[in-house]
Amino acid sequence: MKALWRSPTLRTVAIYAASGFGFVGANLLLARVLPTVEYGFFTLVIALVNLGFALGTGGLDGVVNRRHLEAGPGLLKRVAAAALIVGTGFAVFSEVAYDLSFPMVLAVFVCTVAGGLMMVAAAKFQSEQRFAISLALSQSTNLVLLLAALVVVLSKQSAAWLPVWIVAFGFVAAAVVGWRILLREHAAKTSMDTWFSWGEALSFAGLNAAGLVLIQLDRLIIPYVLTLQDLATYGVLAAIAGSLFRVLSMGVGYTLVPRLRAAEGIPERRLLIAREARLVGAIVVGGGLVIWVATPLVERWFLAGKYHLAGGLVLAAVVSGTAKVLNAFTKSIVSALATPNELSRVNLYGWGSVAVAVLTAMVGARWGLAGVIYGVAFGWLLRALAALYFTLRHLRLPAPVPATAP
Repeated sequence: MKALWRSPTLRTVAIYAASGFGFVGANLLLARVLPTVEYGFFTLVIALVNLGFALGTGGLDGVVNRRHLEAGPGLLKRVAAAALIVGTGFAVFSEVAYDLSFPMVLAVFVCTVAGGLMMVAAAKFQSEQRFAISLALSQSTNLVLLLAALVVVLSKQSAAWLPVWIVAFGFVAAAVVGWRILLREHAAKTSMDTWFSWGEALSFAGLNAAGLVLIQLDRLIIPYVLTLQDLATYGVLAAIAGSLFRVLSMGVGYTLVPRLRAAEGIPERRLLIAREARLVGAIVVGGGLVIWVATPLVERWFLAGKYHLAGGLVLAAVVSGTAKVLNAFTKSIVSALATPNELSRVNLYGWGSVAVAVLTAMVGARWGLAGVIYGVAFGWLLRALAALYFTLRHLRLPAPVPATAP
């Protein structure tokens, strides 16, 4: 047991799991107390927020993680500029695509800008392997979400705007705390590296964007091909059956990138990946069985029959989650080892996977919510295989030198 706990991935997954309980608890509370349509709106806005703030970094979180850039006022200005541009675009998209009210659109803007700043600060701490403070920042929003759910329960509010705005204030607070620490530390340093290529940053942004769109694609496409009631059902399903795979995906990606960058040679890389794959694979199998047994119990006891999660839906969530974890491995290896040219090509294939996922999800909608989930899962699988193709050469052992005759 001690040997398992020494795994940075397992420790990180445990921290993500603790945060994930806040996410699950908040969603179950809100699903129970909010009207179904309002919970559907909440699920949609949170999906937009989760996509927006992750894109709001402009790819600088990936550059900071690879190049250990100094986090001073110059970097803060660049991050803020990128976040404001992305935030404005995302607010416009939210209003045009989903006809959200002005308070909701403004909340999406605030979350995108503040969240982008927060994520770059967290990436800086991550690059220094200061995982505790990095995770505290990046996962603080789940605890704020739980607080928002408790406020809704106690105030007996029945509108989705209240928990969304509490989450927005949480993003602002986390961004302020993170950058205050970084700027204070920056003032005490003398040598600093601040150069980076916007081309590399945009490659990271595109690489992350394809995955982020896939993460939220179920929620974004359901209002178009099904109903808000189906979206609310999906929100509950994702909270119960999808949380384990979400936690594993984030935990794998979080710790594997810096350790692969630090690995000395191909044998060490292969050993690291094999060890983590065995560990996470065992958790996926065991966790899938627990989810299969526990989901009907949570549905019956906590939600009092308000939502029905059939066995076919739970199975679709498990299959989709497994594809996401597989993608986390391949994406982490690409992020750590690929050349800028390879990043660009993986980025292109990633967006092709998104396009395929949209088409297969629309076709799958003929079979209801489970069909949409399987359609998006197919896109995850294609993206994982594309990334794997580009990572194989970084894991091949060199061919032995043939012996020569004297």
